[in-house]
Amino acid sequence: MESDELRTILNEAGFSPYEADAYISLLETGPSSASELATASAVPRARIYDVLRSLEDEGYVTLYDRDTLTAHPVDPSDALSSLRSTVSRFENAINAIEDRYEAPDELGGEVSVVRRFRTVFDHARTVVSNAENHLQLAATDTQVERLRSALRAAYERGVRIHLSLFVPPEETPPASEELRGISHEVRRRTLPGPFLLLADRQQACYATRGRRTNEYGVLVDDYATAYAFHWYFLTRLREVYDVVHDARSAEAPFTFVEITDCVRGIELALDAGATIRGRVIGRSRADGRRLSLSGEFVAVEYTGTRDETPATLLELAAKATVVFEADDTRYTVGGPGAAIEDIAADRIVVEELSEATDIRPV
Repeated sequence: MESDELRTILNEAGFSPYEADAYISLLETGPSSASELATASAVPRARIYDVLRSLEDEGYVTLYDRDTLTAHPVDPSDALSSLRSTVSRFENAINAIEDRYEAPDELGGEVSVVRRFRTVFDHARTVVSNAENHLQLAATDTQVERLRSALRAAYERGVRIHLSLFVPPEETPPASEELRGISHEVRRRTLPGPFLLLADRQQACYATRGRRTNEYGVLVDDYATAYAFHWYFLTRLREVYDVVHDARSAEAPFTFVEITDCVRGIELALDAGATIRGRVIGRSRADGRRLSLSGEFVAVEYTGTRDETPATLLELAAKATVVFEADDTRYTVGGPGAAIEDIAADRIVVEELSEATDIRPV
């Protein structure tokens, strides 16, 4: 660092111009008499004594009065303790400012609005690490890379992961092997959009990106609110795009984490007379008990019109129900937020088929 820059910084730290000049000159020349220091610096001889005594009072120099007044610089590890304390206070102030800037504005309940994308993304990383059953992610390739280790860990512990990956039309999507082990299904999205992560249909991390003045995010830990983001993901970010990576099995067992996917997956097979057996894992809506039932899938119900093609997502938007028989009891099965069915299912597993069918897990 040049002397002029150091002198400016010392001035900002509280040194007077003469004190900064004398102190720098003393550090460069070593122990010096007052008259020598006045010559080496820009401090007038008439002021040098007062300046040195002021530096001594501050703990930066030691003065010896022999034949002439002589100044010795104090070891910086001792002399600069007050400066270090000042720097530390500034750093603490900077951290406090950043914390206040990034702190969410509570809106009540379990919904928060934050000002920065980084806050949303850091929270998303934690949400991925804590997910138990299902992740839905809309992100860019760069964002996926930053989440790769957390996604891989979630994949390895059995979390089902659906990824809507934004890749501009002029670019080539990542090869399937690059996506292996971090997602069960990847759809290539050609239109830009927000960052969105949903976990277990309960938590949502949403953030816009663009000009800094328009940047904001929403953090959700509430099923009813997350449900709106869930349908936004299905309709706007997933349904209309092509699959570019598929890690799902082509043979039973098939696992469904979306009731809409299950209805569309088994409907035509049931219409063709196939016998479909498997498990339903979830909770009883009557008393909240966790359930894991083995039995037979016997029908599907939804509000749309039945024909020879699988139900559309729109037809399943109001109601999507699977009818399941286990232990001589018939149950209606809905998704995690089931409002009218007997069971709110986290997972539905098709284990056996009476004949070859075109069931596809999603």
